[in-house]
Amino acid sequence: MPDKQQTESRHGVMVCINGHGVLITGAAGIGKSSLALELLIQGHQLVADDVVELTRIEQSLTASSPSMLKGLLHTRELGTINIEQQFGQHAVLDSSPVHYQLKLSATLSGNTTLEASSPDATLLQKPIQTLCLSMMNPASISSRLLVWLDLQQTTNNGKQTLMQRQQQQMSQ
Repeated sequence: MPDKQQTESRHGVMVCINGHGVLITGAAGIGKSSLALELLIQGHQLVADDVVELTRIEQSLTASSPSMLKGLLHTRELGTINIEQQFGQHAVLDSSPVHYQLKLSATLSGNTTLEASSPDATLLQKPIQTLCLSMMNPASISSRLLVWLDLQQTTNNGKQTLMQRQQQQMSQ
């Protein structure tokens, strides 16, 4: 018997970056929508701003926007922006699978490495890989997020390379 459909609304922003759905979460006013605007300028797509509707059917987790907010992005500095008018129809998606979650925080967390590869959180009881980034880092959030997403798709494992070099050094 198939799983029932589960739904939930969350505060956050949902974007699609190179085909990967990323749910951006964090405290009100931390910069979720401003990050989404920066990503839109870089050519990525908006799914939802402020309210993200999550739907899970079996193992599939999808995000969409309530119809009233579809295609709109609100930033504290610029107000409400009609994304289709500003960037074109291609900049807004009706829905996207949720592949990752990005949690923005005002301060550095205890674990500051980006090497975790196991799911850190669950959304509608589905494990999801989560990246926590601090607003205090001088490198832009979008730059760090894009590098992390690239690392998820490659076999580039700097930690493993370092461990191999250490083993070689110790065996000499």
